[in-house]
Amino acid sequence: MKQAKDCQNIQEIRDIIDEIDYQIIASFAKRYEYVREIVKFKSDQEGIVAKDRQLEVLKQRKEWAKEFGLDQELMKGIFEAIMTWNIQKEMELFNDMQKATS
Repeated sequence: MKQAKDCQNIQEIRDIIDEIDYQIIASFAKRYEYVREIVKFKSDQEGIVAKDRQLEVLKQRKEWAKEFGLDQELMKGIFEAIMTWNIQKEMELFNDMQKATS
């Protein structure tokens, strides 16, 4: 992949942005595979919510954002949205597992 500064026209930049966005979405899909599996190791809804872990993740992601020169609050918001969605999905999976064992 070319460096951004080496692109010769707008279409070339757009094509590379599309490729990066595809990779980001593929990474989210891979991340979700692990979210689905982690439920096996959680014993209750409090463990799914894992408030301390959420705070730890958000702090780390903000640090990573700073490291890369990105807006820390934007990255925090993105990961809050991801975690909220993941918690909802984990709860659904957990409830389904509980019903299956009852």
